[in-house]
Amino acid sequence: MYDVIDRLAGDLPEVARLRAPRPRLVELQQRAHDVLFGAEATAPPELWAAAGAVAAAHRHPAALAHYAGRQEDGPRTAAAVAHARLLTHRPAAASAADIDALRAAGFGDAEIVSLSQGVAFVNQQLQLAAGLRLLATGEPAAGPPPTVEGGPRYTTEVLTWHPAVRPIPVEELTAEHHHALAGKRPDSPYFRTLGHDLAILAERTAIDLAAFASEGGLPRAERELAATAVSLHNGCVYCVSVHARLAARHGLDRAAVARLLAHGSDAVVGRRASLVVRLAAGLAPVPTTATGAEVADLRDAGLTDLELVDLVHCAAFFAWANRLMLSLGSHHEPAVP
Repeated sequence: MYDVIDRLAGDLPEVARLRAPRPRLVELQQRAHDVLFGAEATAPPELWAAAGAVAAAHRHPAALAHYAGRQEDGPRTAAAVAHARLLTHRPAAASAADIDALRAAGFGDAEIVSLSQGVAFVNQQLQLAAGLRLLATGEPAAGPPPTVEGGPRYTTEVLTWHPAVRPIPVEELTAEHHHALAGKRPDSPYFRTLGHDLAILAERTAIDLAAFASEGGLPRAERELAATAVSLHNGCVYCVSVHARLAARHGLDRAAVARLLAHGSDAVVGRRASLVVRLAAGLAPVPTTATGAEVADLRDAGLTDLELVDLVHCAAFFAWANRLMLSLGSHHEPAVP
């Protein structure tokens, strides 16, 4: 059976072997792709064009071929491609002005959410494929050594996220919305904003739970540490605050979390934690910069194949989560009235 992640990772038997112990994630990744781009999907041409722009940014020939050929010129396509390039290269620079540009090109609220979901998903897809291929082959990537920077804006305090796209009112949520959220907070403006596209929201929620709450494998604290490292790279202050708190709640030393947020990856104490941050940080750039050296060091530190696969899944998921959080709202801008 055709599997898009296997294909994007090079159709390597070793990638399939590594993925096999997490069959739920194998299934969900394919389902999410098919919801957006499958044969029965009705993805508009501008979404295909945006996906192609993401593939070009990742310098991924197989992805370029996969997403090519269904594009049309026009102002909607130009706006979608500009949005894709911004979210791929500089997600923290996204602002309400970018949402306004999409509206000026004719996008409604639901279409904006669907476009951002598609762009963020393809970034996740390509970082996941790159990470799995790296585990399988140890092939080096090009770029500087993976690091992330901290700074005074990062905190473990509880922040408020303000949407730039009007969320669905609580009283208008249906049983389908509650099913798609699968235990997430229905009163959250963020999840009610994502509720404009129920099909991909349901798959995204399931992938989130399967990546972070699966039995065995990487300890939960280190999954949250990987999420925090990627969020630092992408500049998602809100995501850092949530997942740094979760890392500490699940057993990571609070002082170590504070050092990471204040001073970046170079301040992480403890070999294993430092190596987890390094690999996650190396999977976050576009294209990725992680190398086989990070993988070899993690194996030397005792991580199993299953733990490494979990790490890659959690890091890649935040290529998706960060870009949604940053593009559809802000932790500091006024709320939509």
